Amino acid sequence: MKSLKSSLQERIVFLRLRSGDADAFVFFYDKYVKSIYRYVLIKVSAKEVAEDLTQDIFLKTWQHLVDKKQIANFQSFVFRIARNTVIDYYRQNNRQELPLEFLPEELEQAPADHSHSFHRSLDLEKLLQDLRKLKPEYQEVIYLRYVEDLSIDDIAQIVDMQKSAVRVLLHRALSKLREITKL
Repeated sequence: MKSLKSSLQERIVFLRLRSGDADAFVFFYDKYVKSIYRYVLIKVSAKEVAEDLTQDIFLKTWQHLVDKKQIANFQSFVFRIARNTVIDYYRQNNRQELPLEFLPEELEQAPADHSHSFHRSLDLEKLLQDLRKLKPEYQEVIYLRYVEDLSIDDIAQIVDMQKSAVRVLLHRALSKLREITKL
């Protein structure tokens, strides 16, 4: 959860961004580039492609702002562009979307206690294997909710669904994951 100070700072910078301030865009780029790259990397499973698509995503976002189009929530908007860019990538390359393949780097870092890290890595690897068994749309909502810590409202904007449909999808995804992990 965001602190009040960081939330207020983000709102002030967002107002500057909406008025066309390039420095404000740099603030948001720095804040979200790692999350967007990680999201794209999970979807395309190739570092070079993920890097190129991430740059395209931020160029599209900047172009949207230059065209004086309004953005209500930067985070939701940039993830929506990321999602659509990945879909376009697969369409252009006549490829089927791949399921979750990579673990975000932040989650790969093991704690200093090696006995605990061994068990944690086994549990984490098992969880990743189970996640890979889920449908891509289930993987996506679990990732957005629990790795990126996005709200249901934000996820609904990103995946272009009603909030109630996102809740149902997330519930089904978690139920299926529970069912798989019990096997």
